[in-house]
Amino acid sequence: MLRNDLYTVDSITESHPAFQVSVTLNPRHAIFKGHFPGHPVLPGVCMLEMIRELMEDRLKQKLRISKGPLIKFLAMIIPEINTSFEVDLHYETKDGFIDTSGRIFHGTTTFMKYNLQLIQEPV
Repeated sequence: MLRNDLYTVDSITESHPAFQVSVTLNPRHAIFKGHFPGHPVLPGVCMLEMIRELMEDRLKQKLRISKGPLIKFLAMIIPEINTSFEVDLHYETKDGFIDTSGRIFHGTTTFMKYNLQLIQEPV
């Protein structure tokens, strides 16, 4: 899990079936030493993991990403510059899947747009 290590949740704004999470990034996390040395950026896979974890917290169940029909990285999150940002999460449950979409952004800058399909992890 990346929560409370790579990032922390500052606040959650409810708007069922959507919510927005304000997060703060830990710019001193070890992942930035290797991605990329001297020019750190938040890895895309960490953004996806963050979305999955936030949805797990919301729905109180273990989830995994089963499809990613839209994952578009539009700007880099540079940890020394972009220490806080927002994650929009809209979701709908249908046919045993959870479709979620939204964006990761700060102000007028959108870092990522996504549309993911999540499924409950077997126990």
